[in-house]
Amino acid sequence: MPYILTFLLPSTEAAALAPYPGRALHALFYQWLALGDYALSTQVHDDEGPRPFTVSPLHRVNGQPALCLTLLEDGLWPALSQGIALTPTVELMGRPLTLPAGGPQVEQCSYADLAAGGRAETRIGVRFLSPTSFRSHEMHYPLPDPGLVYQSWLARWNTFAPEEVRINVALLDVVAAHVGVGRYELRTEMVDLGEERKVVGFVGMVQYNVLRAGMIGEEWVRRLNVLADYAVFCGTGHKTAQGMGQTKRT
Repeated sequence: MPYILTFLLPSTEAAALAPYPGRALHALFYQWLALGDYALSTQVHDDEGPRPFTVSPLHRVNGQPALCLTLLEDGLWPALSQGIALTPTVELMGRPLTLPAGGPQVEQCSYADLAAGGRAETRIGVRFLSPTSFRSHEMHYPLPDPGLVYQSWLARWNTFAPEEVRINVALLDVVAAHVGVGRYELRTEMVDLGEERKVVGFVGMVQYNVLRAGMIGEEWVRRLNVLADYAVFCGTGHKTAQGMGQTKRT
């Protein structure tokens, strides 16, 4: 079951943070997980597949500074919540940060409910909230190509969703033949990932249009919509576990 964990932060402490503390949050996630279940933390860290979590850059929720984590697997939450409860104050980028006394705000939605809630809309609006990029031919590719976007979402869905709701990879053939960019408002931003690693990604809004929808049938259109709904949990592209690729359907 995917989760979104939102940590509302004190304004004075958040003001001292860099806007993209992604690597520090990445490390903090593993610290929390290890406090709750060290063996699970090691297993997640060493797994070569898609990361079962994402972290966000610093942003605002109703005017208050906030950081978010998402989880893509049910089994992470019990251990992570235990680790969070043991650390009312953490250190992030060398600065103390006080966490909400009652813990993070928690939103969740099962994979079954996401799959059942797929609409048949042929215009799919997506906002890329933090710099988004893909790895292609050993290079960074900072463009919202429909095939790469859907490939990213589908890979995470089929890795973490129960077998009964997984989506046939033939969906990518549908994307290649029937999904195009209708309009967009984008700009590029650079993210400093530390250790002299800087990545350029795109941020902004893209509308993907499903073309000749009658030829592919409503079920395929619904699956396209399901993955767009899932994007808020799984992110898009690479380095989502370090703050890149945060995504939300509009």
